[in-house]
Amino acid sequence: MQEQALKCPKCSSAQLTAGKKGFSGKKAVAGALLTGGIGLLAGTIGSNKVQITCLACGHQFAPGNDLIAKENKRKQEAEAMKSPGTWVFLIVMICFLMWLFSRC
Repeated sequence: MQEQALKCPKCSSAQLTAGKKGFSGKKAVAGALLTGGIGLLAGTIGSNKVQITCLACGHQFAPGNDLIAKENKRKQEAEAMKSPGTWVFLIVMICFLMWLFSRC
């Protein structure tokens, strides 16, 4: 089985760093406004989740999301090849290229 290097799903860079998410001031303020002082605890929601950051483009994603994105892209490409419009386009392009090369 081949090991695949972890890459950014946005720019395909391998320059990544991982760390835990910290306290969210926005969640804390929203929680405090909605429920009072106890709502300040809302800022800790999700603070222990690991987050990967691309050092090249700054894109942030959760571990495994790059694999999910690749799988979704592969499925979309497979579905596009099943589309009749794709095949009509390919046939028209082949005919055009054959016509173009026959004139040379």
